[in-house]
Order: sequence, then C-alpha cells, then structure tokens
Amino acid sequence: MENNDLNPVEELKWEAKSLLIIGLVLLAILGFSVSGCKHDIPVPIKAVDDNGGGGGGGGSDQPCDPNTVYFQQQVLPFLVSSCAKSGCHNAATAEDGVILDSYANVMNTGEVTPFDLSDSEIWEVINESDPDKVMPPPGETQLTQAQINLLALWINQGAQNLICDDASGPCDSVSVSFAGDVVPILQNKCVGCHTTATSTNGFVSLSGFTDVEVVAGTGQLVGAITHDPSYVAMPDGGPKLNACEIAKIKNWVSEGTLNN
Repeated sequence: MENNDLNPVEELKWEAKSLLIIGLVLLAILGFSVSGCKHDIPVPIKAVDDNGGGGGGGGSDQPCDPNTVYFQQQVLPFLVSSCAKSGCHNAATAEDGVILDSYANVMNTGEVTPFDLSDSEIWEVINESDPDKVMPPPGETQLTQAQINLLALWINQGAQNLICDDASGPCDSVSVSFAGDVVPILQNKCVGCHTTATSTNGFVSLSGFTDVEVVAGTGQLVGAITHDPSYVAMPDGGPKLNACEIAKIKNWVSEGTLNN
C-alpha cells in the first residue's frame, strides 16, 4: 500500500504507525536476545546468616566455603568446650557477666565488634599477657593457636552467624587415624572440658590417647557423641558433632582404637 495520495494529516498518522511497528519489532528482538543469554550470568550463592543464638551446625543447603568461617560449626564448639563451662562462662555461672554459649551471648557479653579485633573484648582477654586477666585462666586448657587464628578471622570477616551444610563435602570415614582425625575433633570440641586437671564432666579425661582409649572401650565415647539415651549427650551445651565426625570416631573405635 502506498501513501502518495494521502493528505498531510493521514501521512503523519501513517508515519507514526510505521515507527511504532518498527519500535515494537526492535523491542521484541532485544527481549529475545537478553532472555536467550541471561543464563550465562552466574548467580552468587550466599550462606545463610542465622542471627539467632544456640543451635547446632547445618540449617542451610549451601555447601561450606573453605575461605569462610562458620560460627556454629567452627567457633562455638571450642568456646563452649574451653570457656562456657561450670565456674566460668556458662549461663549458670556467667563470670563477670560474660556468657559464651550462643551467638547472641558471645556478641553481647563478649563485646564483639565486627571487623575490629582491637575493639573486641573477647579477643583482647584471650591474647592478654597478664595472668590475672587472660582467658582461659592459667591452669585451664588454653586455646590452640589455630583456634585463636580462627576466632580472629571470624571477627575480621564480620563476626557473622553464617550456616552452611557441613555434610555436603566428601567425608573419608574409612581411612581414619587417631592423630589425624580423632584428636582434632576432640581438641576442638571436647578437651576444653575433659582434661586431667580441670575436667568438669564426670571427671572424664580426653587429653591423651590412653584416656581416650579407656573411655572408648566402655562405649561412653560413642554413646555420648551419638546422643544415645543411655549416656550423657556431648558436647555438653554445644552443637552435636556432625555426621562425618561421628562416623570417623565410630570407625576408629570399631577398628580397635589404634594409636595411629
């Protein structure tokens, strides 16, 4: 259809209609192009930030990032074991008003300032040189350097209560050794309470191979960590060991509690 015979008004209408059609066609092409390639843009996956207190590990379907510190799985266990116990910083004793048995209590009473070690009271007392001020106090099991470094990294990363799925990665519970697998688990989650000199949980010591072997031989070790109703559930007041950690200890016991 030609518009040579159209009057000026009709000609303007025709041009406007033509431009509208061209515009709609271009929009359709552009929309198709965007929708056709949008799957190439990666969507970042973030861990869940559970700002509630207490609780165990897990609670998210996101895998754990090895470069991120997760409070429930990595920090809370050694704080409960070494600090939040009877006579010190559990809820019943609350020495100096400090309670270290949950995220909320650590943040509030431990006076943690995200991203700032120098303004975090919990960091200062752990690194205190004065024996009258340092925590844990002399005579108690001290935090390892690895635990201190982990606490520092957690604060520097924002002191968040991130949760991840710690069962999402591979778990070798078959090739287990006492030194390489069992000791790190007990050191991080049990030894703070269960030492020869300071044990507060039924005078059970887990500070060395001989002590651990005796407890394992009675069935108490596996019974406690699996929360068998015949035994006192452990860690006391802390998150239950994850499935991989339990499997490693159970396998070590079933293989004869070797000092390997």
